[in-house]
Amino acid sequence: MIALAMPSAKDHNWPPRKYAWYVVSLLTLAYALAILDRVSIGLLIVPLQATLHINDTQFGLLQGMAFSLFYSMLGLPLGIWCDRSRRVPLLVIGLLLWSAATIGCAFASSFGGLFFARMLVGVGEAALVPCAASLIADYFEPDVRPKAYGTFVTGSSLGTAAAMGLSGLFLVTADHLIVDYAMFENMAPWQIVFILCGAPGILLALVIMLTVREPKRHGVSGVTPPISLRPIIQLFKRHPRAFGSLMLGTVLNLVCVYAIIGWFPALFIRVHGWGAAETGWLLGAVGMPISIFAAINSGWVISWLTKRGHSDAPMLAAIACGLSMVVFGTFACLVPSGSLALLGYALNALFLNWNISGVYSGISMIVPNEMRGQVMALHNICSGLIALTTGNFIVGFLSDTIFTSPGGIAWSLGVVFFGCGLAATLVLYTGRAAFRAAALDHKEREAA
Repeated sequence: MIALAMPSAKDHNWPPRKYAWYVVSLLTLAYALAILDRVSIGLLIVPLQATLHINDTQFGLLQGMAFSLFYSMLGLPLGIWCDRSRRVPLLVIGLLLWSAATIGCAFASSFGGLFFARMLVGVGEAALVPCAASLIADYFEPDVRPKAYGTFVTGSSLGTAAAMGLSGLFLVTADHLIVDYAMFENMAPWQIVFILCGAPGILLALVIMLTVREPKRHGVSGVTPPISLRPIIQLFKRHPRAFGSLMLGTVLNLVCVYAIIGWFPALFIRVHGWGAAETGWLLGAVGMPISIFAAINSGWVISWLTKRGHSDAPMLAAIACGLSMVVFGTFACLVPSGSLALLGYALNALFLNWNISGVYSGISMIVPNEMRGQVMALHNICSGLIALTTGNFIVGFLSDTIFTSPGGIAWSLGVVFFGCGLAATLVLYTGRAAFRAAALDHKEREAA
C-alpha cells in the first residue's frame, strides 16, 4: 500500500494566477506546434506518394509507427524524469528536438529517410505531455485544474486546424518562395511546408527557456523514492477496473482521433474531388473554432459536473466523445457529398477533445502528484503503440487490401469510427462506478 500524507489545497502557496495562465498559454502553443509538426504530413499525401513512391500502408506507417515507436518507448522514462527532476529544461530540449526533426523531414529522399526523421519528431514530443500535465498540476488548485487542462487541450485543436489550414496556405506560399528566393528554387513545395511547420518551435523553445519558472511541487513528501514501477503497480492493483477502463476506453477513442487527423484529408481529396489546399483551408476553417470551443468547454463541463457530485465526470466526457465517433464520425465518412461530410466533421469536432480532457482530469483525480507524470506517460505509451499506430495503419491497410476502390477510404474510416467508438463507449460506461470509488479513495488520502 502507498502511504500518502498530503496537506489540503488551502495550505499551499500556489503561483500567481495570471502567471499560471501565461504558462498554460505557452504550453498550449507548444501542444499546437507538436500536433502541427506531427500531422501536417497528412495533407501532403499526394506529393509524398508521387515523390517517394510509397503506398497507403507505408504512408500509414509514416503517420503512425514512425512517430509512435520512440514516442511511446521514451514516454515512461521521461515521465519518471519529470516526476523526479526539473520539468522546464526537459520540455525545452524536447521542443527543440522535434522542431528540428520536422525541418529535417524536408530533406528526406526516401521512405526510410522520412521514417527516421519522423522517429526523431516522436522522440522530442515524448517529453511534452508528461511535463505539461505535471506542471499544470503544480500551477493550479484542484478545483481550477480541469479548466487549465481544458485550455491546454485546445492546443490539439489549434495544431490540427493549423496542420490543415496552414499546410494548405504553405503549399501556396511555397510556390511563391520557389519563384522569389534562390534558396528555395531547387526545393519541392512539400519540402518547404515541413520547414515552415518546424521553424516556429525553435523560437517558442527560447521563450519558454527565458520566461517559465519551475513551480514548487505540491503534495509530495520531499523524499525522492527509488526508481521503481512498484508504486504504480500497487496503485493500479488497488483500483484495477478504474485505471483499466479509463486507459482502454480513452485509447480506443484516440484510435478514431488519429484516424481523423491522418486520413480525413484523403477522404475529401479522393472521394469528393477536392484539392489539397482547398481541403486544408476548409477543414482548418471549420475545425479550429469548433474544436477550440470544445476543448475549453470540456474542462468547464468536467468542473461543473464534478461540483454537482458527479465524481466520474472525466469518464462522462470521454463517453460523449465515443458516442460522437459512432454517430457523427461514421456519418461524415459515408455521406455522398463533401458538404455533408464537412457537416459531420464539424459535429464530431464538438466532442473530439472531450476525451483528452477526460484523461488529464481523470488522472489528476485518482493519481498522487509524484506519479502523475509516469501515469500520463503510460497513457501516452498506450495511445502511441495502440491508437496512433493502429489508427493510421489500419485505415491504410483496409484501403489497400479490402476497400480497394477509389472511394474505399470512406469505408475504411467508417469501420474504424463505428467499431472503436462503440467499444470505447461500452468500456468507459462499465468503468464509471470503479472510477468513482478510486476518486473517493484518492480524495480521502489527500485529506489524511
